[in-house]
Amino acid sequence: MDVIISLEPEDLQLEPEVEEIVRHAAEVTGPLYGVENGEVSITLTNNEYIHQLNNKYRGLDRPTDVLSFAFADSQDQEPEIEGGLETEILGDIIISVDKAKEQAKEYGHSLKRELSFLTVHGMLHLMGYDHMDEEERLEMEEEQRYVMNQLGITREGDDQDMQLPLAQAPDVVQSKGVEIDINSIPKNEPKKLPKDYKSGFVAVIGRPNVGKSTLINSLIGQKIAIMSDKPQTTRNRIMCVLTKPDVQMVFLDTPGIHKPIDKLGEYMVKAAEGTLQEVDAIIFVVDANEKFGPGEHYILERLKATKKPVVLAINKVDLLEDKEALLPIITNYNGKYDFAATVPISALEENNLEGLLEEVKKYLPKGPQYYPEDMVTDQPERLIIAEMVREKVLHLTRDEVPHSIAVDVDEMKVRDNGDNYVRVTIYVERDSQKGIIIGKKGAMLKEIGAQARQDVQMLLGGKVFLDLWVKVKKDWRNRDNILKGFGFE
Repeated sequence: MDVIISLEPEDLQLEPEVEEIVRHAAEVTGPLYGVENGEVSITLTNNEYIHQLNNKYRGLDRPTDVLSFAFADSQDQEPEIEGGLETEILGDIIISVDKAKEQAKEYGHSLKRELSFLTVHGMLHLMGYDHMDEEERLEMEEEQRYVMNQLGITREGDDQDMQLPLAQAPDVVQSKGVEIDINSIPKNEPKKLPKDYKSGFVAVIGRPNVGKSTLINSLIGQKIAIMSDKPQTTRNRIMCVLTKPDVQMVFLDTPGIHKPIDKLGEYMVKAAEGTLQEVDAIIFVVDANEKFGPGEHYILERLKATKKPVVLAINKVDLLEDKEALLPIITNYNGKYDFAATVPISALEENNLEGLLEEVKKYLPKGPQYYPEDMVTDQPERLIIAEMVREKVLHLTRDEVPHSIAVDVDEMKVRDNGDNYVRVTIYVERDSQKGIIIGKKGAMLKEIGAQARQDVQMLLGGKVFLDLWVKVKKDWRNRDNILKGFGFE
């Protein structure tokens, strides 16, 4: 990590240790996030000079403690591939030593701590972290604490200096250049439904890789849940809505139930099992080509405790070489549990799905439409896009980077020409995994982007500029606060 330090003005008088403190903090922070051969320029200055910069670039008429200017401005050029250059130039950080001294005195801790913190804060900004909303703020605060601990600087006081300001949500927003008062948007009148209208919540559960996500996507006629031949690809409990003239079914696509090996796995199993207590009916999906085993036994034991109607969906029957083998499978499962119904299906070929829906409908109560009839999921576009990118990573990297990745959408906006700009960060746990995802001369990352872009364009209904980045977040699957930042509660 190459740290270039300069003074502004050049004759600025500083204590001898100031430069060394700042340099050390930057040199430690970079490699923690996969930036081994990076370069950052840090200017140490006074309140007067940083006041001038604030006036010029931010419209602020006052000095602040630190400013960051990232090197890459990806809005006006083709996507940069982080790590593709021999030396990764991060950008510039400007630190007011005057302000650092003032804040060290105010918070009652050492100048070393304050300077280290401001350097870490600036470095994180250069590597894509921000605090524009509550989720981003909490994530950045956690990363700051993590790096400070790696620096060996213990907490002093109540960490007031590590709490970041949060932008206030406006009452007026802009849509295609037109100001809209969000409080003035009229509410839709409820639609009159038949007296015998049914609605309810349905859990779709089963072992990993039995086709739960494929089934959900086929039922609602739109790709929402991630599909892969790798097990445990669904991590969040994704809610999908199917609305018909006589019924509304709200499906909960859960992570596959399996023996967890890390905190992420614990979250996934907890989410799946917790869903069973919240629904009106359950679809238990099994693979017709797999023998009944401990995994199925484990799930059946949990189903017995729910006392909810369970419809057995025997999936992938299209792959059975001997169709007469289906009857023994049905007999075997029904001998182990009192299912409300048993329906052979092929989720991929969309065979007998209407029969499955009719069986589930029998066990739903009369009720209202919980969601608008044109709604197909409760997941925001950002999460769906992140899942689309993650699916392509899993597909293209095969067994090289199995489940050590997380994907987060950092920015989405519509450009002046009407195109959609989407910036996405792929997180991995090790530097070697980062190299695999980027590939030789960026080839793998470009292919991931090309394949994901097709799905995202279908989702957004227009041209998409997909800007992919890869970052290392070491051991993220076992760090609670990072898991919460990715949406795992």
